[in-house]
Amino acid sequence: MRDHELRYILNDELHGRPGLPVIAPARVTHLAFTLREGDGDPLAQIRLLCDALGVKPPADGAAHHSAEIAGGQIKYERHGEFYRVSVVSEGGPDQGEALTLLPIGWIENLPGERLVGIHTRVMSRDEREPTTEDLVTLFGHEDIAGARVSSGLATVWTDFRIGPDGYTRMLVQDHGLSPLRLGRVVRRIHEIETYRMMALLALPLARKVQGELAGLERAVSKVTADMLSSRESQEDAELLAELSRIARDVEEVSSRTSYRFAAARAYAALVDKRIAELGEEKLQSFQRIGVFLDRRFSPAMATCQAVADRIRSLAERSERASNLLRTRVDIALEAQNQQVLKSMEKRGRQQLRLQETVEGLSVVAISYYMIGILGKLIDGLGAYMQADMKIVSLLSVPLVVLAVWYAVRRLRNRIMRSDDA
Repeated sequence: MRDHELRYILNDELHGRPGLPVIAPARVTHLAFTLREGDGDPLAQIRLLCDALGVKPPADGAAHHSAEIAGGQIKYERHGEFYRVSVVSEGGPDQGEALTLLPIGWIENLPGERLVGIHTRVMSRDEREPTTEDLVTLFGHEDIAGARVSSGLATVWTDFRIGPDGYTRMLVQDHGLSPLRLGRVVRRIHEIETYRMMALLALPLARKVQGELAGLERAVSKVTADMLSSRESQEDAELLAELSRIARDVEEVSSRTSYRFAAARAYAALVDKRIAELGEEKLQSFQRIGVFLDRRFSPAMATCQAVADRIRSLAERSERASNLLRTRVDIALEAQNQQVLKSMEKRGRQQLRLQETVEGLSVVAISYYMIGILGKLIDGLGAYMQADMKIVSLLSVPLVVLAVWYAVRRLRNRIMRSDDA
């Protein structure tokens, strides 16, 4: 039995990104970096870290790698546009953040630009649930989202804000989850923040192109209005050239934004999916995470979608205007062609009359010379026969003219039949 060459690769994809098990109390730091062309390979830094910590390094080209280290775990994942590194440290907050398990300066050497940085504290079920005052002290304000998740077996609090140290704070309390389920809860809230930030990369671009779209929309409206007043073919040609320029600019904007907007829609869908997977339940007076994001994240995505719709609508408007103008130009050209054909028909009739006139003159000229030749012949015969041949000369004139006319007519008909064939 012969296996498909991709069988194991495709099967391992399902199991390639497992969540790290988390045993409360614990501290988790999650980092996500975007990569640009020319940035180094983050996998090289992961190998250096594994060598420094004495753990198994990742395989060449690995898209993910996890390892047990002294005091916790580390996990690396590579995605299309970004990669992320998660560090889980055992113990409570008195031992510092999870990054203390890593060599000093290693984080600073990671390639790319940091887009997400999260410090998460995981509390055990034995610890006292924090009060509102405790949460205000931890986050520094009252604008906090919180909910019971995983059928009430865990509680999550966060404010989705970046603190003075450059990290977002999240707090999770375990109420009886297994380490794997608790790890999945932590992973989901980290993914919500990561995908939210990746989706929001489209928002500055959407705001930037709105001014360009406004100018292009005014240009299309002006061309459409000018189409109603223009009457000359030269004006239509100028309008068509202007519409071609507008269509080119719209296509340039579309090609510049289509990928980012499509990625934003995909990331936003992942955010919605992860929120649904949390299974949130109301917690005291806190806004649920889904409600919190719906009021603040959804409008940004709606803006991106509106700009994408404007680009598509503008492209359709310019195309319709171009089609209308081309139709009008084609009708004008058809009218001009009809005039040209009428003019050619008139000239053809004139040429035919001229040809018939020339034909008549040709008959006269040929007849004149033939009558002259025939007259000399008749005069010679009359002298030889000693007879008066004037009657014969007189009668030969109409016969010669008829014969020449018939010959010319037959020759013309033969030429016309050969042209038709």
